[in-house]
This record gives sequence, C-alpha cells and structure tokens, in this order.
Amino acid sequence: MHLVAGIDIGNSTTEIVVSLGDKPVAWDRRPTRGQKGSESSVHAAAGLLRSIERNHNLQVDHVVVAPWSPVTTATSTVHEPQPDTGRLRIISSSSNSVSGDGSATGAPWSVLSPLPTGDDLIAVVPSATGFEVAAQFINQAVAKGCKIGAVVAADDEAVLISRRLDAAIPVIDGVDVDLTVAASYLFVEVRPSGKLLKTATDVWAMKSLFSLSDVEAEPLNLLTRWVKDERSILIGLFPLAQQPAPEIESSVTWRSGVTENLFHAVPKFPESQIGDVTSIFIDENQATSDVWGFDITSALAITGLRNSGHTRDLAIAQLSKATNSSDYPLAEIFATNVTVATSEAAAAALGANSTPGLMTDSLILDIGGGTIDLIGEVEISAAGAGELLTAAVSQALGISRGAADWVKRGSAQRLDSPHVLLGEDGTKDFVPETKEFPATATGSLVTQGPAGYLTFGKNLQPAEWRIMRHSLKRAALGNNVARIIRSLSIQTGHSEPRDIVVVGGPAADDELIPILGELNEVSGLGRGNVAGLLGHRYAVAYGLSQMAK
Repeated sequence: MHLVAGIDIGNSTTEIVVSLGDKPVAWDRRPTRGQKGSESSVHAAAGLLRSIERNHNLQVDHVVVAPWSPVTTATSTVHEPQPDTGRLRIISSSSNSVSGDGSATGAPWSVLSPLPTGDDLIAVVPSATGFEVAAQFINQAVAKGCKIGAVVAADDEAVLISRRLDAAIPVIDGVDVDLTVAASYLFVEVRPSGKLLKTATDVWAMKSLFSLSDVEAEPLNLLTRWVKDERSILIGLFPLAQQPAPEIESSVTWRSGVTENLFHAVPKFPESQIGDVTSIFIDENQATSDVWGFDITSALAITGLRNSGHTRDLAIAQLSKATNSSDYPLAEIFATNVTVATSEAAAAALGANSTPGLMTDSLILDIGGGTIDLIGEVEISAAGAGELLTAAVSQALGISRGAADWVKRGSAQRLDSPHVLLGEDGTKDFVPETKEFPATATGSLVTQGPAGYLTFGKNLQPAEWRIMRHSLKRAALGNNVARIIRSLSIQTGHSEPRDIVVVGGPAADDELIPILGELNEVSGLGRGNVAGLLGHRYAVAYGLSQMAK
C-alpha cells in the first residue's frame, strides 16, 4: 500500500490529503502557523501530517508539496496630495473637532503674542498653550475691542476652547501653527455636523474675500472642488506661492517604470493586468509579482454608507516571489521522501478537475486566503483573496481580524432588546432560550462565531451591514476575479464568457457565488467537488497527492 500525502500550506489554512492511488483515505486542515512557506509553517504542516497518521493508523510513504508564494495583506490610510493653488493654500481641511457655525477672514494672531493693530483677526493657539489660557487671552482681546472672527488651535481642544469663550465664534483644531502664522491672511469656515461648506465652495465669494486678481483667482476652481465634501476649512494667503511640503507617500511602481502615489494608483487596479505593478512602497519598498487592492472608503461611499474625502482607507495584498523550498530539510522534517511540485495552480487544476460532471473546457478558479489562481490554457496566480476581505471588514467595522474572519461570512441580526433579534430583511425573531446576551450587547449586531455568538457593529442597522458586506465582497473578490479572467483572455485571445468551477475555502460563501455569477466574463458557474468526495476544499492538496504518479 503506497500512501501519498499532498500538503498544501496556504496563506490562511494548511490542508493535507492522504491518497491511495486516486482515492482519498484521510484528510484534515488547520490554520497556517506563521507566514506561508516559513519554517514554522512547514513544521506545523509536519505536525498535522503526524496527527493524521496517528488518528487513522497510517504510514505515509511519500509527501508532495507546492512552491510557496506568500501574500502580505494590509490596510493603509492614505491622503490625497493637495493641488497647486498658487498663493492660496489649504492649511487644514479635516480637524480633530470643530465648534460653531460660520466663516471669517482675518490676519493670524498668536494668542501668545502681543495684539497687532487692525480689526479682523484669526486667533491662533499654539500647542501646549492650554484651553483655559487660550480662552482667557481671546476673551481679553475681544474685551479690548479686537474683532476676532475665528479660532484655530494646534491641539485637540476646539470644543473646550469654544465653551469658555464669551462670543460664539467658529473654532477648529489640529492645524499646523507654524504654517498658519506664516500666512498674511486667513479664511476659516465651519459648518455643523451633517452640513457642508458654503462660502469655500463659491469661487466668486472666495475671490472677493481675498481680493484676488483674475490671474490669482485661477487656482480657485481646484480649491473649491477640493473642499466640496468638507465641513471645516482653513485657507491661507501667502506672500509667495506655497507648494505643499513634500511627504514620503505610499506608492507603487508600474511595469512601465512610472512610480505613482498609492492614492491615485489604486483606482487603476481594476483595469490593470496581473503583474503590472512591479514594486510597492508602504513601510518599505518591496518587489512583488502582483498587487491587488481597493479603496474601502469609496466602495462604501457608493452605497451611501461613507463620505468620500481626501483621506482613504485602502486594503492591499501583494504577492511575493516564490520561497525556495530547498531552503529547508524537507525529507527530515516530514520523515519521508518529499517531492516539490512545479506549480500550486497545476495541483489545484488536477484536484478540481476530479469534480464529477465537470465540463472539460471549464476554467478552474481556486480562491484561497492570499491568492486566486485561474487555470485554463495558461496558469495565472494573483494577489488578493479571503484575507483581503477580512482586512477590509476589520478596517470598516473597527474590529479585530479574528472577529472579522467570522462576521464577513454572512448575515447578522441586531439585538433590539434582551429577547428580540432584528434580521437584515426586517423580520424579528426571539433570542433562543439557551442563549443570554449581556445588557451591553443591546443595539449590537450578532452572528455565529467559533464559540457561540460574536457581537459587533454597535448601532449599525442590519440592512446597512448587508449592503456593506456585499460591497466589500464585490470590491475585494468580484472585481479581482474579473481582472484575472481579463488577463487570461488577453494572454490567450479567448474573449468569450467561460464556464468556471470554484474551489477553495471562500467557495463556501453563499453570497460570493452569486457575486461571481454577475460578472460578464462568466457563463456557467459552480463549486467543485474534489474527487467526488471532498467538496470545494482540498483541491490543491488532493492534486499534489496525485502528482506523485
């Protein structure tokens, strides 16, 4: 009896199938320990194999593994570079907090400096001044007849300062004080929550307030468009043209050699091809085989669940070069003969093609934790899969990735009261008698977790969570699959919609299959049933076990 173990060390899960010929006789899976292809992940896989052998009283004669190409998945917050607006410059457009309602213009006056001559002033509060001291200085200036139209502060103290002022004037904070006092003239506008700027979006009003010539007013079109979605703004007029200070920004380098700010590059990803990005810089510059990512903020703004601004949350996955399997003594670690297969995608195809009733010309789509492999006339491996969706849900909801990995999977209910649950379709249900929620869970969404119920999304409506969840799945997985199929079509010249069989852990997601079915590039679609026995999982592991032949 010659037993072969196919060992698939994935980015999220390690799967093993032990086969006797073409018949699977034992299989199991565990979360991958450490990064895919790391020494710890290989030793953990060996431990899982020994567990299978003990539990099934087997002795494996041969092990087959695949090359390991780890994927790094992360979220990143990026800021849109400011436009060139000449002598005018947006000093601050997103304060920590604001207070008041209105607009004002005036010369900058640091509250720690003597009062200047002139009527119209904007009070500037340097860091560490203290809100009580700042309010005292401003009240004294007003009592002396100074006209202070607004207050801008360095520290997060807008509300604290506002409550101690004798006059109701706009206050914003989180500003660059050194840049603010260098301006010759300032404009401040604040609007209440739920309202947007009025004066700052009016080209003619701004031209008049700053007494600009027609030539000087030309950048106002850029400026007013920039602030259209803001509720507070601080703009300075400088003696000379002021370019924004250069910053080290996250960036990507395209195959053409062009390096581009990540903020502007991400919207181009859906139209890119596999491997178009050759390197990415977030915390450090890294060469990559492929990059996929999307703008979480924009994906939710389209549905009305977010406001799009100049600060965006991105979810990014980058596929590294394959790890050299020969770096480790595999035969010693697995205590048997080991073969390294030429391709993980080829193993996935071999496993998925064992699905009963499969059309012979169907494409194989293997969706894992870190990568998506598409196998047809050629093999394509791309970054961005289940872990990317997990990271995006974690960022959007402000929860841990461990919790996000569970809540992303499907519907949830809101605990309206200790005994009533509200569903995503508006239906109500009673809390099971066997389950009691703490009082603090009231108003939260609840869903099944690994050890009972998970609570998340405080004050989030169930229908809102459904919209959010579907939007993130389309952006993370649906759009990526469309990109991958398009890349295959370009390489092969086959542009017609294709039949696809889906394998891999995320294939269990009942919401994902309809999303993929909506793609114009897809005709027939279904899940694989590996070896007619293992379902949609274990395609790579089973395929590896067959490669020993």
